[in-house]
Amino acid sequence: MISLGAAIVRAAIRAYTYPYRKRFASLSRSVALKNRPYKPPEGFAFTEEIYGGVQAEKLVPPGAGKASILQFHGGGHTVPMNDMYRKAAERLAANCGCTVYSIDYRTGADLVYPAVHDACYLAYAELCKTGLADGNFAAIGDSFGANLLLSACLRARDDRLPLPSAIVCVCSFIDMAASGDSYKENCYRDPLYAMPKHCSFAEHEKDIRRISPYCGNTPLTHPDLSPAYADFYGFPETLIQCGGAETSRSDSEMLYARLLKRGRSAKLHVFHGMWHDFMYMFPWLKESKLAWREIFKFIAANVSANGK
Repeated sequence: MISLGAAIVRAAIRAYTYPYRKRFASLSRSVALKNRPYKPPEGFAFTEEIYGGVQAEKLVPPGAGKASILQFHGGGHTVPMNDMYRKAAERLAANCGCTVYSIDYRTGADLVYPAVHDACYLAYAELCKTGLADGNFAAIGDSFGANLLLSACLRARDDRLPLPSAIVCVCSFIDMAASGDSYKENCYRDPLYAMPKHCSFAEHEKDIRRISPYCGNTPLTHPDLSPAYADFYGFPETLIQCGGAETSRSDSEMLYARLLKRGRSAKLHVFHGMWHDFMYMFPWLKESKLAWREIFKFIAANVSANGK
């Protein structure tokens, strides 16, 4: 059973998204998020910097240690850096005592693979020469940000660049072929992406297994585009979280299986009844607080606050 607060929020989300869901519209393309000028919390240092020609935001909490966290935000390829991700950076910085770098890659409906992936890797590679040079850092990505994170780490491994000491993947969107069973299992349950109950999955399967135009002509199972099909040898400890009711739950399960296949240390936590990115959207929910505590504890156990 989910908490009463989560049940109320889930019902409200279903009502809000219904006009979009009934016409199978993309939320990331349809809903414009407010993006006000950012003011960091008192005592935090905030700067906008350029790494590899790509903008990034650096947030340093009071009394920060030597460890860092690299954040890859989600939102597909169309949602820019916004307050939700800046609040996540604040949460990570304050609770882990780490400097947080958030890659602010260019977004746009016209972009096609590998545009965003290349930008994130260029920023990652340049950061490895500066703020992340000692390898004492964790990396976190949500939704499409988990895709960008894993892809960057795969390329970094092959190019012999430092890998994070720990990886956190939240509600991963890493199978661009949308092949998993959860797309069918949750086709009526997901409050963000479910189709109306009068619709037939057989008739609307392509609408549920929506293929992003960002994929272009790249094969949907290419591991650089869809890390769900990658070989994760040499990867660090990985924490995977997702909502049990999200259509893309299978993406997280595929990642977990691929990591275990290579003998990597990984944990998968599926939050029953919860939806995509619930801990980012509503951090005050009971389930969200549990998810964030798990993330903080995992990062603290795998990075050294005082350096290597």
